[in-house]
Amino acid sequence: MRKLNSFMILLIMVLMASCSNSNTPEAVATKFNIALYKADFEVAKGLCTEDTRKVVDFIAAMVQEKVPEMKKSDIKYKTKDVKLAEDGNSAEVEGIIMGSIDMNTGGVKDSVATKLHMVKLQDKWLVQYKLK
Repeated sequence: MRKLNSFMILLIMVLMASCSNSNTPEAVATKFNIALYKADFEVAKGLCTEDTRKVVDFIAAMVQEKVPEMKKSDIKYKTKDVKLAEDGNSAEVEGIIMGSIDMNTGGVKDSVATKLHMVKLQDKWLVQYKLK
């Protein structure tokens, strides 16, 4: 019985740790970038603000012919830097996408630098596209 209790406590701790790490700027940026570059646009739209969803829809329409290739690509993402705002409600996440499809040649790109602006709305981190 004691082993069962120890096991249950360990399992709960592991589950709590894994859940708490999925709502960070870095984790959301990773999921968003991989989804976007693998043409999983519905997942990407679930990770961004309402206005940014419109941008994702626009991107989806622009790359429609390349979607089958994008879905097969072996996308990797590595975070380079996370800058959290002093108020804790926004962040800038810089990273590198590896293995993405070159839309002009159809080949595979070694790496592409990315920078995302993140906002925290109702305790949830979301990607917010900012026009320059």
